[in-house]
Amino acid sequence: MTNTVGLIRLVRLWMLVIAMIPGVSQAQHIGEVLMKHGEIDDDLYLAGGQVDLYATVNGDVVVAGGELNLEGEINADVMAAGGVVTLLSEVADDARVAGGHVRIKGKVGDDLVAAGGRIHLSPVARVGGRAWLSGGEIRIDGHVVDELRAAAGRIIITGKVDGNVELRAEHISISESAEINGNLHYKSPHEAEIASGARIDGEVVHTPVDVDFKPVVAQFVFAGLIALISIIITAVVLYLLFPDFSQRVSQSLQAQLWLSLGIGLAVFAAVPMLAVILLSTFVGLWLGLLLLVGYLVVLLIGYICAALFIANAGLEKMGRTEVSRAKRATALALTLFGLALISLVPLLGGLINWLVLLAGIGALSRQLYSQYSA
Repeated sequence: MTNTVGLIRLVRLWMLVIAMIPGVSQAQHIGEVLMKHGEIDDDLYLAGGQVDLYATVNGDVVVAGGELNLEGEINADVMAAGGVVTLLSEVADDARVAGGHVRIKGKVGDDLVAAGGRIHLSPVARVGGRAWLSGGEIRIDGHVVDELRAAAGRIIITGKVDGNVELRAEHISISESAEINGNLHYKSPHEAEIASGARIDGEVVHTPVDVDFKPVVAQFVFAGLIALISIIITAVVLYLLFPDFSQRVSQSLQAQLWLSLGIGLAVFAAVPMLAVILLSTFVGLWLGLLLLVGYLVVLLIGYICAALFIANAGLEKMGRTEVSRAKRATALALTLFGLALISLVPLLGGLINWLVLLAGIGALSRQLYSQYSA
């Protein structure tokens, strides 16, 4: 009963923190499968394996999950991140979307910012402002009212852009149905394939790009390895110093995974905003700095604890529930290495690691509050 009361107090505490920040809602829903209907007069936060939104939302929408289908009317901004994101909604303001496969089939009132392995603006899609896109392959079949900026391995334009177009890609194709009512500036090692029937009202400027990325990639890999080794050493040392506490956080995550994700999302979103508010005031300057430092520590330790949870799950799968601390620390190191490899998968790897981080800081926050209450 004591743990339940403490948990309720923790949730109320974070809801209070969120309520202190203008524009952030208390309407949060976490679950394996989520489906929302009706009308919501508030901001909406959703996270789940599959999320289907059919509701009319009179506020912002923030959603994360494996597969996202957004078909309702959103009368403010939308932020979405998932494996597959399909936006059929009519969004009154801006849309910011990231995913392995991003499909825009609705109307965005203002700007669209999207990143993904594949990005497709369908023929019925309409962006009322600017479109800034980045991905492996980008296809524009819809209508962009303002400027278009895109970077990808391959870019295909068959639709209409009323403003200037700036592209950077390995391969660029402008079909005969394309209409660009502005300038076309592109950077590519190859000439763009521009069909004879394509309409381009402004000038077309090609800037050849032939850059040797090998030194940059080598430095990036070296820095990444150093950072990974540093995190692994830190994780192993912290686990060996505080094995019981680390295990309690891992067990808390196992018992309440979705609740930990929800609390982690609240912490992740609310604390930086609260710190900025404090830093903007003279009297709250030092408190804001302390809050930011504590926030960074919680992020690191939370991620490590979530990695320990994954390591424990792997050991249980192999039937090794009773192992020495040294072997468990080895499993933790291997898990962190595996998560680093997963992060190399474009967008999806980042999303997986982000969810691991949210789960970890949520479970850590719950455990810290439980310790504090005790």
